[in-house]
Amino acid sequence: MRSFQLRVVLVALCVLVASTTSTGTATALAVPTSSVAATAAPTVTVTGLVRVGESLSAEAVGFPAGDVITYAWAADGVPLAGTVDARLSLTPALLGAMITVTATGRQAGQPDTTATATVGPVATGVIAPVGTPSVTGTLRVGSVLTAVPGTWSPAATLSYQWRADGVAISGATARTYTLQPGDRTRHLSVQVSGARTGYVTVTRTSASTGAVDYGLFAAAPTPTISGTVQIGSTVRVAPGTWSPSATLGYQWRVGGVALDGATGATFLIPTAYLAKPLSVTVTARRTGYVTAARTSAARTVTRPFTTAPTPRVSAQLVRVGWVLRASSGAWSPAATLGVQWRRDGAAIPGATASTYRLTTGDLGTRITASVTGRRAGYTTTVRTSAATATVLAAPYGFTNSGTPATPPTAAYAPSAVHTLTDAQWAKITAAGVWRPTVCPGGRTSFRRVDVPYWGLDGKVHRGYVVVNADVTRSTVKIFDTLYAKHFQMHRVEGIENWGGSEWLASKANASTAMNCRKPAEANSSNAYSPHAWGRAIDFNPVQNPYINPRTGTWDPNPPAAATAPGAIRYGGLAWTVITSLHWYWSGSDSWHDYMHFDTGYPSAPRSGLRVTEGAVGHGR
Repeated sequence: MRSFQLRVVLVALCVLVASTTSTGTATALAVPTSSVAATAAPTVTVTGLVRVGESLSAEAVGFPAGDVITYAWAADGVPLAGTVDARLSLTPALLGAMITVTATGRQAGQPDTTATATVGPVATGVIAPVGTPSVTGTLRVGSVLTAVPGTWSPAATLSYQWRADGVAISGATARTYTLQPGDRTRHLSVQVSGARTGYVTVTRTSASTGAVDYGLFAAAPTPTISGTVQIGSTVRVAPGTWSPSATLGYQWRVGGVALDGATGATFLIPTAYLAKPLSVTVTARRTGYVTAARTSAARTVTRPFTTAPTPRVSAQLVRVGWVLRASSGAWSPAATLGVQWRRDGAAIPGATASTYRLTTGDLGTRITASVTGRRAGYTTTVRTSAATATVLAAPYGFTNSGTPATPPTAAYAPSAVHTLTDAQWAKITAAGVWRPTVCPGGRTSFRRVDVPYWGLDGKVHRGYVVVNADVTRSTVKIFDTLYAKHFQMHRVEGIENWGGSEWLASKANASTAMNCRKPAEANSSNAYSPHAWGRAIDFNPVQNPYINPRTGTWDPNPPAAATAPGAIRYGGLAWTVITSLHWYWSGSDSWHDYMHFDTGYPSAPRSGLRVTEGAVGHGR
């Protein structure tokens, strides 16, 4: 290894050569030589501040020309891995260490040349904040102040300490601070400290703010009066939610004038204040805050209705397509009434008439009617009916709009007679169309007659009637002839499909036959009734109603015009066909039962006797 290299030059110099004798005595000899001069030894110099966060730079000086220089750094003699260039960054891990750099020069065919330099120890770094911290925010009690720390280089972990008039506030060590009542009139500042491993912690303090003023309520709602503002009623103030929370006081007023002693949250309205405006003032107080007051809108004191009845909802069916009717009762004194129908308590848009037709949207819900009564000087009053039963789907044979549904079409086939199957008899008895000990005959007394007919839609359909076995021949003749002559019927089916309800089957415009009526619908004894014996047929009840003796009105509706499709009138097509087979028509009776034909009353099998027009004593 070369620590340095001598270059010899001839000069007029002498060199002392030391030699050692056999006795060990050193003798200095002067040897004349030519002039000899030695070049300076190679060195490495280090520049830069020796503290954390700074960088050191090494420079090799005096190395032979052609040497390739590399550098190796060490801390307290321990090599620093990966440090092979002339620059070293001083990290916090090097704090307090002595730093050594070795420069090595290499070239082919020559021994290495080295030089070493040491600096240190590494001192702590210095954090340099840019600017002074500042404070933002409103100087009022309850407001939030925020510290703006400025820029710190290098990045540091910042901590805060708020001060009031220069004195540290206990626990106020976040970047934000909410001004407290005790801070009023004081001047606030914030002290920001920056810390980082290997660096000296630096602290800076903001300038003081102006004096802190009283706080203002962030939420100061206008109160309202809760309850019915009428004589004899107790009302209550609803102050709303004040923010921050406050101690509230109350003052009731009539005509804007404070009432002596009326300072509670509730107020009983005496008769003397009828027709006068009532209001209430709420005053909020909190330490450190400006006292605030809010006054409600005035409400005129009214009187209650003497009578405000609960409405009633009536309906023949609570099913989709059916109509509900609200009865509001008699209000006293008389009032202007409005109706609002509700579905499970929610108002139904647009449903404000006294009647309401149930829709598919009502399915599975319960319906109520709210009646609102209004009259000048009186308290507007709402009464709500009891809820209906749960709304069910539209009845069999009806559309969702409540009109009779058109049955499916079918290919033509002539009428055919069948005995009743187990399934059909079970359906008849389940619907109460025949009941043991009450109804005449039994299963073997009746037959099912499948019949073709022209529908009101002008298409071919197929239905059936259940009749007594002794009238099947004339029944077949009636329907086959009516089909041949294109008489139209809406639908032809057994009344068991409507649960034995004559009223519902009539609404569905079903032509039906055998029906041992339930007491609520019976007009005569079932022992004598042609329908109970299966010796009567009702045709197109909607076009051919009768006058119900219970109500004195047409049932199920007023009659259609005599020329309407499916209508039956004296001397007409259906009348001629059916009466020619010795069936009696009740359309000329006092109750004008246009739909009804039977074989005689009391019920009897067809005997061949022709019943004369206008005979009395017949019944349904």
